Amino acid sequence: MCPPARGRRTHHRGRNMIDGGPLDITQRPLPILRGLGILHGELRSLYDLSLHDYLILGVLAEAEGRPVRVAGLADSLGESGTRMSFLLKGLQAAGLIERHRRDGDRRTVEVALTDAGRARFADAESTARAWLSRHLTP
Repeated sequence: MCPPARGRRTHHRGRNMIDGGPLDITQRPLPILRGLGILHGELRSLYDLSLHDYLILGVLAEAEGRPVRVAGLADSLGESGTRMSFLLKGLQAAGLIERHRRDGDRRTVEVALTDAGRARFADAESTARAWLSRHLTP
């Protein structure tokens, strides 16, 4: 078996995913892609949220309690309707969002944060802001 060519992805645990060298998270600023991967791991371990989940909860938090159309949410995050539906099912099962059909137009599905979702996002947002300011600013 040949070693991976320079520039190809390699094993990610403790290794640089681009060239296979050791991962140095003390380097400032972190390359953005690597930093987002580490942030994803932090959100997952501390709050059981993927980066996608965090982004969805963030869009819903910005709506300040107003329901958001699933199609609009998918568009704003650049996701397909199918992928968005999958992600929302997980958030709903965790009790972080509510999904319902729009009154007067049963074809439209809307979502909103629950109190638990609002609280989980606030905690995750605080952690993410602190982490980003520590690791991604010069």
